[in-house]
Amino acid sequence: MPCACQDLDVANELMRLLTESGVKVLEGTTVDEFSYVPPPGADDEYIKMKLNDGSTMETDLFFAATGRFPVGKNEETGLASAGVDIADRGMINIDKKTLITSTKNVYAAGDVIGAPALASTSMEQAQRAVTSMFCEGESDSALDSSHDDPLSIGVWTIPEMGYYGLTKEQAEKDGYTVVEGSVKFDACLRGRVFAPDGLLKLVVDANEGTVLGVHIIGKEAAEMVHYGMALVKGETKIFEILSTVYTAVTFHELFKEAAFDANSKLDFGVEWQEIFNVLQSECGIDFSEEFLREKFESIDEDGSGELDEQEMRALFSSMGRPVSKRVISNIMRLSDEDGNGTIDFGEFSAIFDKISCPPIE
Repeated sequence: MPCACQDLDVANELMRLLTESGVKVLEGTTVDEFSYVPPPGADDEYIKMKLNDGSTMETDLFFAATGRFPVGKNEETGLASAGVDIADRGMINIDKKTLITSTKNVYAAGDVIGAPALASTSMEQAQRAVTSMFCEGESDSALDSSHDDPLSIGVWTIPEMGYYGLTKEQAEKDGYTVVEGSVKFDACLRGRVFAPDGLLKLVVDANEGTVLGVHIIGKEAAEMVHYGMALVKGETKIFEILSTVYTAVTFHELFKEAAFDANSKLDFGVEWQEIFNVLQSECGIDFSEEFLREKFESIDEDGSGELDEQEMRALFSSMGRPVSKRVISNIMRLSDEDGNGTIDFGEFSAIFDKISCPPIE
């Protein structure tokens, strides 16, 4: 799973909160020239700038983020003379699993090997490099993952942001059908009282209910994202989140609220899980479309293409899978969208499409 980009709703929420706090954001704007800079010792306390749209701006302080650049190709580093392969941009090329360079017994970690160039990842890379040195190519659990594996991201804005996994757009590009469960921070008591500004979103596989991505903006978002990462990496389904009791007056209650919102958008949400468990209790029959249609039509004696509750019970019994009246009532309640008290073949077969029985041997 690739590392996610920032969710658009989270980004828009940040822009809204920045604007409300008095921050003016100019997008696509550059400084063409400084038309006035106070000379040393001057009484003036402003800088005048001409922007690329022709307007001017005055400010008392100007910061420019010029970035960093690698110096691996510089002779004084000694890398070239040691035979270490250097990328075009000056970073050191490494094996992404072991972090060994092109020169035997020379390993690299940290900013010198490029992105993500973070303190946390650099420490992990150094540990991986030392493990590689002692393993000497042998299998080790510390080397099971790659240097490029996705990371949870914390962004230290006010309020904080955190995200892990896929956005809706990325998930759909990867072939998933997804729904999103979104809640504001005031959906939990702690947020409502102490920090109402914020958003938590779950990106969920609409077919399986699995959490694919977590995106947060709000107080302690950079802390909570680690729980979100565990949900995604563990391929957790929202039904498990909904059955979890979270400590009261915590921000983590937002995960359950977001799961409720996602569940409401699923064709087969948590209300269906007990029914599926009952229907999965006896496997061994090949419920092909031909088999289901044959049984359905044998019960549908008037050829209406729809069955009422009593006929549905007879249908399940004819397939060797009798179920209780309560289960049938729930199936009818959840499937009967038009409220006419009957269910058609398409609605019926869709239920069995969701049942996962082990292969028949």
